[in-house]
Amino acid sequence: MIVRAAAPSEMDTVVDVLSEAFRDDPVSVWVFPGDERRAVALPIFHRAFLRETLAAGGHVDVTGDLSAAVLWTPGGGEDVDGAAFSGLTGEELGRLAALSELMTKHAPGGEYHHARFIGVRGSAQRQGIGARLLRHGLDRNGIVPAYLEASSPESGKLYRRLGFRDHGPAFAAEGGPPMWPMWRDQ
Repeated sequence: MIVRAAAPSEMDTVVDVLSEAFRDDPVSVWVFPGDERRAVALPIFHRAFLRETLAAGGHVDVTGDLSAAVLWTPGGGEDVDGAAFSGLTGEELGRLAALSELMTKHAPGGEYHHARFIGVRGSAQRQGIGARLLRHGLDRNGIVPAYLEASSPESGKLYRRLGFRDHGPAFAAEGGPPMWPMWRDQ
């Protein structure tokens, strides 16, 4: 399986991959309740983070068949302009703000790479693609530590197999599902 940098012409596909992969994710379901609404909101959400990742000097990696994508951002460069979320409701923005505040509070200091979103299309899940995608970024980033938040117990298991360890206790916005901060030294 080939893993490579996404081409500028593939950014819409990256948004589609991430939106499909996170459609049933517990955090996405909480932030964007309702299947129909989530189908509209997730592309807005992921497009905003994709643009911010590129603006911050991050990396967007994809599999050769475009079945999976990951956004890597240098730690600390993770502020998304609120205007980028145009089209989200006030309630959705409120849940995102609460979650963002907690994520910032639990993020590590110092130099690291943040794997913000790792997504695999439903038809390609459970085939080791996400692990291969993450390994590629970890290898490229070399000696710089990596950080991410697991949004489900299943994803946490994958990240632990790749050398990530818990970075403090799980956290959750009021009424929201838990997220597990995770760290990998190298």
